[in-house]
Amino acid sequence: MEAEQRFERLEAFREDTRERLARIEARLDVIESQLGHMATKADLAALETRLLTWFIATAFAMTTVMSAIAFAAVRLAH
Repeated sequence: MEAEQRFERLEAFREDTRERLARIEARLDVIESQLGHMATKADLAALETRLLTWFIATAFAMTTVMSAIAFAAVRLAH
């Protein structure tokens, strides 16, 4: 009896897993049709490089602008 119950639970699990996998595949098909392709590791590495460069350039520009403002304020104060 116990083996029969385990078998029935495994059958139910198999059906549930099959349905869930079908839904996941359908979602991936929609995403791929809209975007054309999924992001690869190379795409993500290139994005990381661009973002890092942008962050560094922005920090440098902000520091430069704030330094110029501080320098101008000091000169005008004296």
